[in-house]
Amino acid sequence: MSEQPPIRHFAIIRFGKTGRTRFLSHLDLARAVDRAVRRAGLPVKYSEGFNPSAQIGYASALPVGTAAEAEPCQIELTRPMPADEIHRALAAELPEGITLADTRVVSGPRRKHISGSEIAEYEIELDASGAPCVEALRQGVQELLDAGELMVLRETKSQTREIDVRPGIQELSVVEPRSEEAGPRIRMTLALQQDKLVKPSEVIEWLERRLFGLTGRDVRLDVRVVTRLGLR
Repeated sequence: MSEQPPIRHFAIIRFGKTGRTRFLSHLDLARAVDRAVRRAGLPVKYSEGFNPSAQIGYASALPVGTAAEAEPCQIELTRPMPADEIHRALAAELPEGITLADTRVVSGPRRKHISGSEIAEYEIELDASGAPCVEALRQGVQELLDAGELMVLRETKSQTREIDVRPGIQELSVVEPRSEEAGPRIRMTLALQQDKLVKPSEVIEWLERRLFGLTGRDVRLDVRVVTRLGLR
């Protein structure tokens, strides 16, 4: 008779990262969350070995400078605990700029509950000063969506490769400004898989090229803030 895998307990949180904290590296963010978990007194599980560490995992690292609305994080616990208690205790200890969107607790034999994200949704707000009109942006976006290929150069430690990012752009649209003082927004749904990975900055660079073709002049899209809306 086979031995049943042990039941494990996890707090699955989704957090936002705004303001100055969007400039934290992934390592600094992980340290901030780790300290908050300790101060909150959560029954977090630690790894074994010479240097035990809290069992806290993230679905996908956020690029430095990118804000977030609902980033998933998994915290393994030594025992189950009500989700609302975890939410209150952790929210009180997180630094300014990192906020909890929601918290749930799951128990079972699975070790990972947040892995496997293949798509990221972003919203990019442009600086209102000098931004093209919404109609011009929409025309440029449509040309990108109609393109057969969009080649970019990717540099690694060992080589520089030319990659077609068009297959990884799943959705792309322009959204009206929130106010008269704000700039237009560009929403994009991009692939995260290694063979289809697309960076928001690469889409912006291509959009600038398309706008140059439409207007006949150099266009620089000054980005005010990039926000990752979620993963799926």
